[in-house]
Amino acid sequence: MPLYDYRCAGCGDFREIARMAESGASRACPTCGAASERVLVAPFLGKDPCGLTPRPAGQPSVRGACGHGCSHSHHG
Repeated sequence: MPLYDYRCAGCGDFREIARMAESGASRACPTCGAASERVLVAPFLGKDPCGLTPRPAGQPSVRGACGHGCSHSHHG
């Protein structure tokens, strides 16, 4: 099953596995339980989960929703 990204208004982004037929439905935030809507993010095209691996000269950098190449939140 594919991974989908969701956004909780209070806690931020999270990722869950869901059936494709259920991908449009809101999901409960794993932290607070609030209904959270699916968000669309840039696809991951790098090797490291945060896109921080140095790229060869001339190769463009790819940035995702968080600015680091991934779609999750970087706050503690």
